[in-house]
Amino acid sequence: MPQETSTPGRSAAADSDAVVLVGLVGAPFGVKGWAHVRSYTDPPENLLGYEPWQLRRISGAREAGWAPIEVEVERHAGGLIARFDGVRDREAAVELRGCGIGVAATVLPAPEEGEYYWRDLIGAEVANKAGVRLGEVRRLFATTAHDVMVVVDEAGERLIPFVGECVVAVVPESGRVVVDWEADWR
Repeated sequence: MPQETSTPGRSAAADSDAVVLVGLVGAPFGVKGWAHVRSYTDPPENLLGYEPWQLRRISGAREAGWAPIEVEVERHAGGLIARFDGVRDREAAVELRGCGIGVAATVLPAPEEGEYYWRDLIGAEVANKAGVRLGEVRRLFATTAHDVMVVVDEAGERLIPFVGECVVAVVPESGRVVVDWEADWR
């Protein structure tokens, strides 16, 4: 789950007023204001159970705060499409492309034992198996091959695959991630 809305060192429960990024508005679909939706939830359909949705422009000069919005969502061709309140044509849907979709942290279920939300890892210290500090988790993102953890220190950033071969231990309660990664790998 999205990392930018969490507070380092705090759990989702402690961040009760936080909005969590759970998806992204994609390309327009058709001419009646519908747009594709990229869900960050696992499975993607979980997004349908979280409401109310909020939108926020997450990049560019027009970045803004979260704003609640009414939305109609449907499954389509293995994915999701949505039409947002006040958006009735393709041109208006184009304007929403790239906006983040958020929900209040309080509507998300508590993670099960041994599980965590990505947002709970933001700010966590990352060290390798030898105990060498590599930096702290800045964000995580998904690729078609695997998830990636962005770890930042004074020298820059490292992109570490977030897979079992590389991630040895994750302890969100203590803000620590241990990886099988050499200190000189960038």
